[in-house]
Amino acid sequence: MKSVLPLAILLATLSACDPATTPTGNAAASAKPDPMEGKIDALPKALQETTFFRAIRDGGYTCQKIVRFEKHAPINGEAVWIAECDDRGQYVITLKPDGVFWVSGVPQTKKL
Repeated sequence: MKSVLPLAILLATLSACDPATTPTGNAAASAKPDPMEGKIDALPKALQETTFFRAIRDGGYTCQKIVRFEKHAPINGEAVWIAECDDRGQYVITLKPDGVFWVSGVPQTKKL
């Protein structure tokens, strides 16, 4: 439960910023999925995991293996996935309109 709490706080914060939940939100923007999202969803699970692993590592995090990932509800009309690594680091992976992933996370510190 402790490992899920930081991620839950991060998601709650990001969701609170979602203009689609306010009366001034642009519903049309969230109704049109990114074509890259469809391509990622069509990948076999192992290739999806590899894609998210590369995004996390390219983001400068120390993940060695993804142990769990799942798709999350869109935030600001953008596709979002949640991943957890073997070191209990938790990451929010957002697909930006240009096909680039934006990774934010609650990494675990390295043990020396």
